[in-house]
Amino acid sequence: MKRSVALVVLSVVACLLLSWMVLLIPESATLARPADSPWPMFGGNPQRTGQSPYSGPRTPDLKWVFTTGDHVASSPALGADGTIYVGSTDNRLYALGRDGTELWRFNTDGVVGSSPAIGGDGTIYVGSYDGYLYAVDPDGTELWRLDTGGAIASSPAIGADGTIYIGSQDNNLYAVNPDGTEKWRFTTDWGIFSSPAIGADGTICIGSTDHFLYALNPDGTMRWRFAAGSSILSSPAIGGDGTAYFGAADAKLYAVDPDGNQKWSFNATGEITSSPAIGTDGTIYVGCGDHNLYALNPDGSMKWSFQTGDYIFASPTTGSDGTIYIGSRDNRLYAVNPDGSEKWSFPTADWIHSSVAIGDDRTIYFGSFDNGVYAIFQMSRTNWAAIGGFIGGVAALGATVYMLATQKAGGRNRRRGKSPG
Repeated sequence: MKRSVALVVLSVVACLLLSWMVLLIPESATLARPADSPWPMFGGNPQRTGQSPYSGPRTPDLKWVFTTGDHVASSPALGADGTIYVGSTDNRLYALGRDGTELWRFNTDGVVGSSPAIGGDGTIYVGSYDGYLYAVDPDGTELWRLDTGGAIASSPAIGADGTIYIGSQDNNLYAVNPDGTEKWRFTTDWGIFSSPAIGADGTICIGSTDHFLYALNPDGTMRWRFAAGSSILSSPAIGGDGTAYFGAADAKLYAVDPDGNQKWSFNATGEITSSPAIGTDGTIYVGCGDHNLYALNPDGSMKWSFQTGDYIFASPTTGSDGTIYIGSRDNRLYAVNPDGSEKWSFPTADWIHSSVAIGDDRTIYFGSFDNGVYAIFQMSRTNWAAIGGFIGGVAALGATVYMLATQKAGGRNRRRGKSPG
């Protein structure tokens, strides 16, 4: 009896302790994590792998186009409810419904080329050339802003603990708490255009125009830095084994292991400002200034190349069926099969720097320098061949039944001495 009472008391105390510990966990730590949505940030996830769990349309049909006031270089992010968030060089962040209607617009004082990131509570984080990182409520109102010392072209990444990471052209990578206070900053020698990527172990990787890729611990201290041959505008993508892949203006794509050692480099024939994507089979995809989309094996050897008509600044996105989506300055969006053959292409009226976001209904979204935000889907088509075959089958069956019925009636009439007419 005494033992039973003791167990009950211990259980109650344990429950109280657990409740007390839960109360001590900051609410923001559970809210600011990346949203559970089809595409919550540039690259699709904090590792920037460019992998989508959904496939896009097999053929491209225009669902709608929404016109902003200027170029759209920002890549869309998708909310859990399907809302599309995207920036424009008209200094605004837009929220669009699934049908392409404008829900709201948020004004900044500079170009919004940064791609938004969405937290678990729906908060939208985005940078502007006015030097601020903004946190915007899902209803379009400002929650807070953090002043950096320079223009922001970098796109935010959200860590598992809710920390928001973003680079600035004031040479700093910022780590920001969910309430908008600065956690720490890490200074490089030149400006940062690259967007940070976060490894599975919490390591933050960021490129700088000072030619270095930096790997930082979650407390902001440097683990290592790797020297490329020129400026790094490309954002790193981090593979499952911790390898960081990134391009540089020296026309090389680099693979760097988790300790900061070069695994290999691939020589292209033009600068690489596109950020790489990593396929589920380990294939690395990257666009290049020499007009090519490259597919590389995990050992750095070339699998294939796909040529477009101009410079590729955009970053690839891969669908769940293996299709690679990439925009080019030849004003076209391409869908490329896993073997490097063209699946389809879709024209716009100007350059495409934006990367594709894929919705859970197979719709793909991207922006163009023609000021438009595009939604492409696969229109349901009437299969006239199948319908014709069905009608033909029914007609043949009807004719057969009629013939059998006529023959049966004729037999009865003959037995009765009558003609079938």
